[in-house]
Amino acid sequence: MFRRLRLQFITIASLAILFILVFMVGIINTVRSFQTEQEISKVLNTLSENNGSFGKTTKIETNQGHEIPSDSFRFFSVTLSGDKVVSQDTSHTALINDEEAASYALTVSRLTNNLGTIREKNINLSYQVSKVSKNKVLVVFLDTSSYYNSSQALMSLCILLSLFGFIFFVVIVSALSGIVIRPFIRNYEKQRRFITNAGHELKTPLAIISANTELQELMTGENEWTKSTNDQVARLTTLINSLVALSRLEEHPDIVLQDVDFSYVTEDAAEDFKGPVVRDGKSFLMDISPDIHVKAEEKSLFELVTLLVDNANKYCDPEGTVTVRLRQVGRTRKRARLEVSNTYKDGKAVDYSKFFERFYRIEESHNNKENKGFGIGLSMAQSMVKLFKGRLFASYKDDTITFTVIL
Repeated sequence: MFRRLRLQFITIASLAILFILVFMVGIINTVRSFQTEQEISKVLNTLSENNGSFGKTTKIETNQGHEIPSDSFRFFSVTLSGDKVVSQDTSHTALINDEEAASYALTVSRLTNNLGTIREKNINLSYQVSKVSKNKVLVVFLDTSSYYNSSQALMSLCILLSLFGFIFFVVIVSALSGIVIRPFIRNYEKQRRFITNAGHELKTPLAIISANTELQELMTGENEWTKSTNDQVARLTTLINSLVALSRLEEHPDIVLQDVDFSYVTEDAAEDFKGPVVRDGKSFLMDISPDIHVKAEEKSLFELVTLLVDNANKYCDPEGTVTVRLRQVGRTRKRARLEVSNTYKDGKAVDYSKFFERFYRIEESHNNKENKGFGIGLSMAQSMVKLFKGRLFASYKDDTITFTVIL
């Protein structure tokens, strides 16, 4: 149990730091991308305003306050009239010739966007189309490979640093997780020892009370007072045994699971309740598919079926029906599905999410004379199902409450 708690702590902490790192990397690169687009747009605007050159502009200021000499940029421009090239200037770049420049200009002039980026010959060319007269347009291109390479380098560096940071954080959290959950371990061990010790200490006075009551009955005969005392002693003894059993059950989360015939165990456990259910005027139905095997511990599995059927019998309506159904489900992964249900017409307003809490009973009535349980059985059943790495849940439909076990 503590190993699982430790793993959950490490997982949650790791997911939290991973989310923060991804968020930070996303923000940094988004801001950098926005700044890059602004700088490119600034240079293109300068070129367009000066008819494809920098004119008297000798330096371009970046968003970070740095100045870049205008002669360090590689660019070219083409003036078009319809589909005809009027003029072009490729003197500021050695990578693009006149034919390629004209072809690129005609291509982007037909696009709907007047501002964008194309990639040709492994070069990022950002362009801007502007109208210079009624029939002429100026298309300026700027080699922005260095901008995008810088952005890509920043992205790679952020991802690499985040990866190393995440691994370092996971290592640190894994090393310190034992210290973090140590208070929970101590509290749990104190609680477990208290339940076990209190159970043993209470058994002695209960045994004395029971013996004294038996002696009193031998001397004066049984009466309503001695009968009430014996009933309460038996009730309290059952409660103590259930608490100790639940505590011991939670002590062994790494129980060895073996192949068990679930069909045989279910039929054997449910058959014991057929007589009591019928005597109470209720119907008892069993629909158990044969030869269904699961990984479990046979004694605990028998106890699980017993707890569920006993609970169904206790809370079944008078003249109602208790049903035990076992079948195999799943196409690729075969799993066993056990359903124990009983008719319960007043169950529409019940909060089924609380059914597996310790000491919870319907209407939270601890002095319910009709149902004499303690609210521990379903909690024990859930602990057993967890040991078997399965699921247990409750549902209500058509005046029937159903407890389903998936193994």
